[in-house]
Amino acid sequence: MDFDQLKLGMKVEMTLSDVEESPKFVSQFEGSCSDRIYYVSAPIHEGKIYPISVGSRLDIFFVKKENFYKFKAKVLDRRRKAAISLLKIQALDEIEKIQRRSFFRFECMIPINYKVVESSKTVLSENETFKKTITRDLSGGGVCIKLEEKLNIGNVVECELLLDDFNKVHFLGKIVRFIKCEANRGIYKYEAGVFFQKIDDKSREKIISYIFQEQRKLMKKG
Repeated sequence: MDFDQLKLGMKVEMTLSDVEESPKFVSQFEGSCSDRIYYVSAPIHEGKIYPISVGSRLDIFFVKKENFYKFKAKVLDRRRKAAISLLKIQALDEIEKIQRRSFFRFECMIPINYKVVESSKTVLSENETFKKTITRDLSGGGVCIKLEEKLNIGNVVECELLLDDFNKVHFLGKIVRFIKCEANRGIYKYEAGVFFQKIDDKSREKIISYIFQEQRKLMKKG
């Protein structure tokens, strides 16, 4: 993949290359300066701008056409533009395709409807057989949902995720983790980790954009 594929507003994840167990940050491209030099939004962590120093090395991750890519970058400068904190970065190597990986997970309780289907080959439908529940957390690679009923690892679920009044995302997912919530006095007795099996780029981008925007809201609230 060429660097000219990196477009304004494209959502990315980043980690600090030289820090063991670095936090995962969500960011986005804010523009290019010259060949392989870009501006990205300064990442937010726990509701605050994370202090990444000039000279730090980053691993930059992004998704394109349902494939995962990565390149290394160096922070050249920090600045603010129109009240947005930015990092000026320089790509240090070529973009490489990588295997699926864990995404940044954002804790949130938002509505999600689901139904168990026979396989991932099932065509997404718009019928009224969905059951309503909520999420525990959300990422660009999957979602953790709360459940009243017991399901099994390996079950395929068709879901519609209600990000807000105007954004509803459809996908097929596979349950890869299932636990019983101990000492839970609420109606939800179980939690299921659902990996996205069939989701288009536009829908995944909506999810990552939602996480990015909600992080910014939390930061403004302090």
